[in-house]
Amino acid sequence: MLTEFYKSEDVPLTTAFGREYPRYLIHPFAEYRALVRSCGVIDLTHWRVLRAAGRDRARFLNAMVTNDVASLEPARGCHAMMTTVKGKIVSELFVFARKDDLLLLVSQGDFDETLGALRKHIVADDVVIEDLSASFSVLGVEGPKAKDVVGRLFRAGPLPKSPLDLAEREFEKFGVTVVQNSVTGETGYHVVVPSNEALRIRNYLVQAARGSDGLPVGHDAWNIRRVEKGLPWYGIDFDGDNFPQETRLSHTVSYTKGCFRGQETLARLENRGHVNRMLVGLAPEGSLPFPAGLAGRLVEIAGLSEVLLERDYRTRAAGDAEALELRPVFPRGAALRTETAAKGAQDDKTSGAITSSVYSFALGSPLCLGYLRADSSGKPSLLETPRGPARTREVALPIGSEQSAGK
Repeated sequence: MLTEFYKSEDVPLTTAFGREYPRYLIHPFAEYRALVRSCGVIDLTHWRVLRAAGRDRARFLNAMVTNDVASLEPARGCHAMMTTVKGKIVSELFVFARKDDLLLLVSQGDFDETLGALRKHIVADDVVIEDLSASFSVLGVEGPKAKDVVGRLFRAGPLPKSPLDLAEREFEKFGVTVVQNSVTGETGYHVVVPSNEALRIRNYLVQAARGSDGLPVGHDAWNIRRVEKGLPWYGIDFDGDNFPQETRLSHTVSYTKGCFRGQETLARLENRGHVNRMLVGLAPEGSLPFPAGLAGRLVEIAGLSEVLLERDYRTRAAGDAEALELRPVFPRGAALRTETAAKGAQDDKTSGAITSSVYSFALGSPLCLGYLRADSSGKPSLLETPRGPARTREVALPIGSEQSAGK
């Protein structure tokens, strides 16, 4: 992890992913614009790295996670979940097949429960699960120019050509693993590097990104873009009480591969019914209950001139970052009600609640993620906030890069 480096550089930190994480490194809007126009370097060193070896590794993992591991060819991966036997989410992970083992990148969720469940269920299987998290770290480069930037650093051989492809590369005298993957919804590459080289390689990637008008990206810009793309975060948009189908992660479940942990419940939801709620995009509109002057400040941020130097962004970053903080305005857990119910014409049952709220540069307005009951989808809702009700409309996600501010 790179926390000590950020502290030495006086980078503003926030609490995220169970650690201190950089809130921004230059300015949230500058980093957002770099991400959608060029590329951003993202710290993923909070991810956990596992290795599964042994003759039965593919069969064993196939029975433990939701997607089809057994069919993976070498240098290919899949996006999967680990669930409880009742189908509730434990963790999100990416599984990659290599010649002699499987590489598992646990991106979010309960890592201890994940590792414990894997080791507990090894009985007569020829499988060994190793936790390599202390030895290896993950860094991301995402955006339209990510391929050029990563290729500039790792020149020996082609990069992965398709999403979730893997390539093994040499850098100086040690090996790195490069996968095509994204946490922002942009085209991206993640590199798995020795932990004792993570800071040096991170700095090389930042230097290469700057040569293509890219920047390092902190929590605030990443959060805005992942909400625009409809990508949920564990502990905020979902947790151990959710099914994958509720969380916009149903693509991580294979219903044709055979038995796996949680299959019975998930297959029943898929084939015989539906989930009762769904994570959707919601845009508050009309007369918004902003604090005085906030709306104008947000418009001003979005109109920042691209000729501003980085030092000019930095001088105003702290105040602008606070202006972009919408959680006090649209707090997590704020109730949604159908508009007619809020007026008293129907019963007073809630139709859902929001989980995330950001100021979307793509929309030029606030954007929330939240759960809506299936029978409330498509209907106007009122969001209850500390400053009064806000009318909301559903927004189709993901929001494309072509809609982003400044494009």
